[in-house]
Amino acid sequence: MPVSGPEPATIRVATRRTPLPPYATLPVYQALARRFGRDQVFLLESAAGPKRDRKYQFVGFGELLSLSVRRDTVRIEGTASLLGPLRRRIASLVHDEAGVLRLRRPRDLWGVLREVHALFDAEGSSTRFRFGFLGYFGYDTVRYIEDLPLLIEEGPELPDVHLVLHQGCVVTDLDSGEAELLLHESDAWPALDRDVLVGVLARAETDHPVPRDRPVPPSDASDDTDAETYRSDVERGLEHIAVGDVYQVQLGHELTMRSPADPVDVYRRMRSGNASPYMYLAHVWGQTVVGASPELFVRVENGTVTMRPIAGTVPRTGDDEAAGARLLADEKEIAEHIMLVDLCRNDIGRICRADSLRVPDELVVERYSHVLHLVSTVQGEAEPDRDTYDIIAALFPAGTMTGTPKIRAMEIIEETERSRRGLYAGAIGVIDVGGYANLALCIRTLFHRDGVYRTRASAGVVADSVPAREWTETLAKMSAAYWAVTGKELL
Repeated sequence: MPVSGPEPATIRVATRRTPLPPYATLPVYQALARRFGRDQVFLLESAAGPKRDRKYQFVGFGELLSLSVRRDTVRIEGTASLLGPLRRRIASLVHDEAGVLRLRRPRDLWGVLREVHALFDAEGSSTRFRFGFLGYFGYDTVRYIEDLPLLIEEGPELPDVHLVLHQGCVVTDLDSGEAELLLHESDAWPALDRDVLVGVLARAETDHPVPRDRPVPPSDASDDTDAETYRSDVERGLEHIAVGDVYQVQLGHELTMRSPADPVDVYRRMRSGNASPYMYLAHVWGQTVVGASPELFVRVENGTVTMRPIAGTVPRTGDDEAAGARLLADEKEIAEHIMLVDLCRNDIGRICRADSLRVPDELVVERYSHVLHLVSTVQGEAEPDRDTYDIIAALFPAGTMTGTPKIRAMEIIEETERSRRGLYAGAIGVIDVGGYANLALCIRTLFHRDGVYRTRASAGVVADSVPAREWTETLAKMSAAYWAVTGKELL
């Protein structure tokens, strides 16, 4: 008769909550970054957009543990007392090759992520972020779900998946205006001094006032694709559509800017010029991620799974009413949008009760700094035996960033684009151990390292696409990021 081994160790965590007056988020980020280091702090905030997408703002600090996966290699770093128990928990899912951990199978990624959660005995929440992780899921996370070709050469080194646990977080409820300091305490790590932190936060706006407009430093820009080449890419996409390979495929390109601009200044400009419901300033593997995404990838709230696909774009030209009317009258844009809403319904249907699927909002025109978008809301109630990682794996990547059918569209993307997408078209946000998750689609995003900023955008190619128009759409989508770095308009 087999003898079961001991239960895996868990780390008991208690969360100490301290009410705070409301603070401006960026000064809080800067104050905590000065104390802990920028690589130890993240900022997630909602600066504009529909009320349903603007609930909470977070500034997390004090990294305790990180787990990264890249090309099946697992890297864990952090507080020594956490590393041993976590390594034991994931031992059956990885090979230890001379100290280098590698997944036994690609799909074992999801078991490893579940074990990171299971390591902690903590009070989480199914309705908001209390205790959990900042999560990054790059576009290549799909390789832990599907078997796809790898044709594009490697780009800047970034993880496919990255989870980070922080010791504290300042949370602001945008509905009530109330804020609180959450400090996670355990025998496994030294405690932070709450009173000192409250003092740091109280002085944040005085110590880090919003500066007057600073001159934007000069920059140089280059693209991995020119207009003529991109138009040829679209023509190739149209050929695939004509023979029935796909109904739609998202094809994009990457813009690189060399600039000495500080990422915090770039974020500030991005926030002023392209205020969005999902804004982020964070660090991963030596890169700073600066984003102003309009699109929710997925929110899981008390078992309700929500996606808000964006598909259909026109540049803002000064008359939003007329442009919005043209968008709603554009048969190509409407057909593309409905097709991708149906794809979202199919994806959500894989992990939700069939009788719970609904589309409460459809074909709503929303305004952003440089473009108008068509947006819908798709929801369902998760099956009781499905967890956050089942949901992410079922939905990933967003169909609005691939096309349909997904797998064939992704194969065409791999054959056509010239640089790896990295975190672009992936997701970034928070995941609570109690079941709550809120992840933004990683678009309208800049990646900064060593004086170089990169951003990218794609456009949906359908049967009646006009190649020159799709090129213009990608430039419109990159305009806010380009302006934030260079101070110049792209169009």
